[in-house]
Amino acid sequence: MCLIAVAWQTHARYDLLLAANRDEFHARPTTPAHVWADPAGLVAGRDETAGGAWCGADATGRFAAVTNIRDPQAGAAGASRGALVRDYFYAGTSAREWAAHVAAVGHEYGPFNLLVGDRNTLFHVANRGASGPRLIRPGVVAISNGHWGDRWPKTEAASARLRRHIAADDCAAESLLGLLHDTDRAAVADLPDTGIDRQSEHFLSAMFIQSPAYGTRAATALRRDHAGHVDLTEQGFDPAGQAVHRVQHNWSIETRST
Repeated sequence: MCLIAVAWQTHARYDLLLAANRDEFHARPTTPAHVWADPAGLVAGRDETAGGAWCGADATGRFAAVTNIRDPQAGAAGASRGALVRDYFYAGTSAREWAAHVAAVGHEYGPFNLLVGDRNTLFHVANRGASGPRLIRPGVVAISNGHWGDRWPKTEAASARLRRHIAADDCAAESLLGLLHDTDRAAVADLPDTGIDRQSEHFLSAMFIQSPAYGTRAATALRRDHAGHVDLTEQGFDPAGQAVHRVQHNWSIETRST
């Protein structure tokens, strides 16, 4: 995932609304969102190279999503960030417990932002630019490939758009999927400085990235209402930005949820 916008406990019907884009090389093998057998009940896409996931939820009401943090000095070392999402659903812990665990072992992974939640709490944890797990208060937040609190043009735009959808009570899955489908790039003067060249920075500044080799591979809309109904919709895209698959999963949270 390279852009995640979340509305946490801000809507009269939905206590969770999430819209996210996963940016990745098109050649990297991926399976669309499905119900996993192991860990049982996880609904997520799968990275077939490392076996992890970028965004998922399960029958207990838990959910998680991850982005990388852009760090040109980091290289390719470190365990796959997708394991931070997948292994949460193996662990069976609360969001608070998993965030604390990740904070302790985060140095073993490539640079990441992780959002991890359950029925009651939502945490952010990172291994760059953060002192430890951060409890997310009710509101709207967006993260991309920078540090917590960085004000990038696309995170600012994603947050503003999600707030407008909530104000208009337009929270359909289709609306959330479309919220981040924007190929416009930021003005050069507004670009962050993450240590890469300005041409690459400009290319990566769009919410929806499109190119033959690398771009937005999937968009995910996740909704959870106060009654415990959850739905996850994923739209997949090819290098030309054309839709190639669409899957939707609906379920009700089990009473044993955290």
